[in-house]
Amino acid sequence: MRKNHIIGGLVVFGVGLFLLYLYSPYVAELIKGAIQPMLIVIGLVAMAAAILGDRGFKKTNLVVAGIFLFLGLYGLYEEYYAVMDFFNGLFPPLLIVVGLVCVLHGIKKLT
Repeated sequence: MRKNHIIGGLVVFGVGLFLLYLYSPYVAELIKGAIQPMLIVIGLVAMAAAILGDRGFKKTNLVVAGIFLFLGLYGLYEEYYAVMDFFNGLFPPLLIVVGLVCVLHGIKKLT
């Protein structure tokens, strides 16, 4: 067992909890902005399962898809600025990570 990993993990976890407490309004805004796109994606997956999946759960999947899509689209309308803040904060780090993965994959293929 590696003691340094356990100690480092506990320190990082503790710092994360402290920062969560310190910046709780920002965390709440992040959650408010992230929940609507997640509901829409879950609704679309349920809709795909209703269309392409087993006939026995078709009605259940359609009801779930309708509820989740309604909640996601209404939340997108109601919390528009929180969702836009979420996307504006998400895309730059996402693009950086995707770019690094692409570069590393390209370097790996060269060797």
